[in-house]
Amino acid sequence: MEGFRSPSDADREFQELRRRAYGPEPDISVDPPALARLREIEAANRTDVNPLPVARASGSAAGSEAPADAASTEHPVPKWSRLVWVGGALVLVGGIVAATLLLSAPPRPEATLHPTGAAVDNLLYELVVGELPLLAIEPSTLRGYESYLGVEIWSGVNWFGSPCLVAVHRASGNLSEARCAPASADLIMDVSSSGDGFEGFEGRAGDGIIRFVLRDDTVDAYVHLMPEAG
Repeated sequence: MEGFRSPSDADREFQELRRRAYGPEPDISVDPPALARLREIEAANRTDVNPLPVARASGSAAGSEAPADAASTEHPVPKWSRLVWVGGALVLVGGIVAATLLLSAPPRPEATLHPTGAAVDNLLYELVVGELPLLAIEPSTLRGYESYLGVEIWSGVNWFGSPCLVAVHRASGNLSEARCAPASADLIMDVSSSGDGFEGFEGRAGDGIIRFVLRDDTVDAYVHLMPEAG
């Protein structure tokens, strides 16, 4: 075919070196002689002394053309460099997420109360049935947990299927507090230290409350102190 010219050895060498430098899996960076040869051939063929492609200005003449070998001056970022950048970004994002979780983590409870298997006695039955008729807690569902600062904690379920918490001050035989909440909500019961008082609470500065939170199979206790007046 007229005008057809098979590639010379120099052309094939140049194409192979460009493939190793700018192809999908560049490896010429670990072969200094090959890299030097590529630079030598590129320098010999380059008509523009500027090693970077010149962007065409919006107001350039219609007949202006980009340098013929502009593609040869565009060096792709090596694969290992991209991997290093992505890895660094992931480490930074992981650190930010971890710090956010630490800052937003809820306070640790002062105690976690576990079930005791204690039976419902007459005092508890009378307090729940006689003093909490509006809560309608079913006595047969009551479950005892470990005491905290002299207050007994019991959980139960009322006639409407809502979980409930009950705090009993056994020393005085009084009902300190009781709360029920829908099953989908967190069940929180606050018991004030200014009522019957808590055993061992006297050494703390000021009055406060003990917040009991029902979990799946335990009850967490949190102490919140009130600032002293004056």
